[in-house]
Amino acid sequence: MIRSPIKWAGGKTRVMPELLKHLPKADCLIEPFVGSGTVFMNTEFRRYVLCDSNRALIHFFSVLTRFTDELIDVARSFFTDGNFSEDYYACRDGFNFISKNQVIGHARKIQWAAMFLYLNRHGFNGLYRVNQKGEFNVPFGKFAAPYFPEKEMRLFAEKANDTKAIFLHADFRHSIPDVIQLAYDAVIYCDPPYIPASKTANFTAYGKPFTPDDHRALVATLLEVNRQHGTRSVISNSDTPETREIYSAFKLHALSVRRSVSAKSRDMAGEVIGVLRVCDCCGRSGGGYCPDCGPVMGASTYDKMAATGAFDGAEGF
Repeated sequence: MIRSPIKWAGGKTRVMPELLKHLPKADCLIEPFVGSGTVFMNTEFRRYVLCDSNRALIHFFSVLTRFTDELIDVARSFFTDGNFSEDYYACRDGFNFISKNQVIGHARKIQWAAMFLYLNRHGFNGLYRVNQKGEFNVPFGKFAAPYFPEKEMRLFAEKANDTKAIFLHADFRHSIPDVIQLAYDAVIYCDPPYIPASKTANFTAYGKPFTPDDHRALVATLLEVNRQHGTRSVISNSDTPETREIYSAFKLHALSVRRSVSAKSRDMAGEVIGVLRVCDCCGRSGGGYCPDCGPVMGASTYDKMAATGAFDGAEGF
């Protein structure tokens, strides 16, 4: 398993073996919620479009890809003798100042990306959390010796350059329909913020939460691009009754994984990987696009229904 250069709540390291079983083969993988980039690092698509609504995250990946050596050198300087609370909070203030203002100049762009990595590796549990003002407010993590991920940074940059990965800062409402216009033979993998199993599990309550309505909007967006372009999609989320209701258009596969950083314990928790239900013939969800799923029943559909006894007792003409 190739690890990401950053720590990230909800990272997919533990579920990758199961996820790989359900990702369809395609030329291009589109990730509207790229997060740590673990899925990108551990799959073998020819092309990638990696998107996220977190501007600092996408900036870090973009700078890492284009200016690898320079970023590593600057980031290492933050790590050197920087494992003190005073250094951490000074860096956090600087990071928030740059975040609020336009990132101008090459040196400032490198610095902001380096600050992002330093805060990620020195902050509490690798969380990325902002307050209502949009300020990064994760406290100092008090780690004995934070790891400097040079190897992982170089591996990420190498793969991003080899595959000519595209990084896009955008909400899924824009990234999915916009990118799919240009992508050929693509599959979409969505790992949105999880629907909490309880109120205490929902650390996304800080800043702008990802609500059940957002999840429903995501499903509607995926269904629409499937209707228009036949694009397949896969999702992952927590295994809750609300998840199963919202993602009912997907065939859900249950699994158990170690709890996330927001949990009070690290016991096992239920998750699901969902694959959009589509017609085997036309590849569309919901029916109506080919003889097998449209108004006129095709032979393969008839055979499947007959095998289940659907026509038992029916009168002939």
